[in-house]
Amino acid sequence: MLSRQRLRMRRHRRFWALGLSRACLQNLTRLSLGLPRRACPSPLDLADISDDSSSDGSSSESESESSNSSVDSFELRHDSLHIPRRQRRVPPASSRVLSWVQHQIDEMYSQRYNVPRNRLERPRESTMETCLKKWKHRDKIEGHPIFTNNSNNGQTPVEIQLAVALYQFGHDGNGASLQAVSWWSGLGKGTIPRCTRRVITAILGSGMLAKYVRMPTTAEKADAKAWVEKTSGCREWGNGWCMVDGTLIPLASRPNGFGPSYFDRKMNYSMNLQVVNLPNLQIIDIGYGYVGSTHNATAWTGTRVYRELSTLLLEGEFIWGDAAYPLSRWLSAPIKGPEKETPDNTTFNNHVSYVRVKSEHCIGFVKGRLQSLKGLRLTINNEADHIYATQWIMACVVVHNFALLHEAKLRAKRPTNPNYTSAENDPFIPAHIRNRQQANTESAHQLELETTAAGNRARLAAGKAKRNQLKSYLLASLHTRRQQLGYN
Repeated sequence: MLSRQRLRMRRHRRFWALGLSRACLQNLTRLSLGLPRRACPSPLDLADISDDSSSDGSSSESESESSNSSVDSFELRHDSLHIPRRQRRVPPASSRVLSWVQHQIDEMYSQRYNVPRNRLERPRESTMETCLKKWKHRDKIEGHPIFTNNSNNGQTPVEIQLAVALYQFGHDGNGASLQAVSWWSGLGKGTIPRCTRRVITAILGSGMLAKYVRMPTTAEKADAKAWVEKTSGCREWGNGWCMVDGTLIPLASRPNGFGPSYFDRKMNYSMNLQVVNLPNLQIIDIGYGYVGSTHNATAWTGTRVYRELSTLLLEGEFIWGDAAYPLSRWLSAPIKGPEKETPDNTTFNNHVSYVRVKSEHCIGFVKGRLQSLKGLRLTINNEADHIYATQWIMACVVVHNFALLHEAKLRAKRPTNPNYTSAENDPFIPAHIRNRQQANTESAHQLELETTAAGNRARLAAGKAKRNQLKSYLLASLHTRRQQLGYN
């Protein structure tokens, strides 16, 4: 009897939660006890709950059987109660909450994994994945000794380690945290830094930096010259086929030890990276390892182009830079004020901006593709951490150049261009010029002279003469074009 009473109370609370009226609850209670029900104003049909019961009463035996049958046939713990929609009394607020909960549950189950994830079972590879596997895994990355050990337990597959490193390269902020990468890859938090370090070591230790961050070939150099000539409208400007600019790589936290030296002019702790690029956004040289407080003119001296100007740049060739870089016969920059206010100088500065905008495009493209350079989530506590952050930046530059070269090869090998030839077979500088020791000696002697006051004045005078010559070429070309178009 006690269990039946508890079941009736549980059923009573269930009906009350569904919003039934007091009269219907009383009738349900009477029916559960085997008593005749009263006239219920609600049209609730309870014929399926109890059998036919006479209004005149029955024997105690029939009453007990009816009661037992009603209890057994109406088990709320396993069977759901069906109530017509028009008779449900659910408050509007509760209805909205219930519909929202049901929507969230449906959405959760729609994104659920119905098939167990097994990293050993690989799906069918696409064309891009096949090219990446051929170019990167087999030729360079997979054979590096960093991915081998003497333990009985092998490392994580190289493909997964490479994917983890590229995922960290391509994300910034909370998206690049160890927790986010761990959720994405299914690896432990301690495994993720080790995978990234191995991939960076393999990229920089397998010769990929020398292969992909290189001086352009003759064909690429000719394309760069043609673009500069078309943009500036001056044929003589084609010799300025590359440009240099600096960018700051912000750090997520203040470095310990020499933290103030990392503080830059934009009120951030960062590292300075010098980028020498072509108009096709390919990076041909970098100056790395400098803190954020380093001036671009100082960081520019750490590039290979600056150290080997007479070897890498032929006669008449030069580099475009902004106003932060010192003038020389190898580097041309816009005219500063107050001289820039004259009409001819303003025209010259505008056309220099038309050319130099590709430097801004290159830096924006690199940070857009490898977004970890927008904010490195690395803590620099000592010299080893500083070196690791520098290696991270260099690896991102290599990945950027590799992606550009890979995409160019894919476009070149389309059926619309069957006469494709490899660009690596056409060197930029002949061997007898690259190996000329005399040129290296002259370049080193020239750099030594520039450190003195007399050498600095001579460099500045040569730079101004070169810039005035470029301005005269530009004004002459514009004058010729106006005459051809019939303007006075």
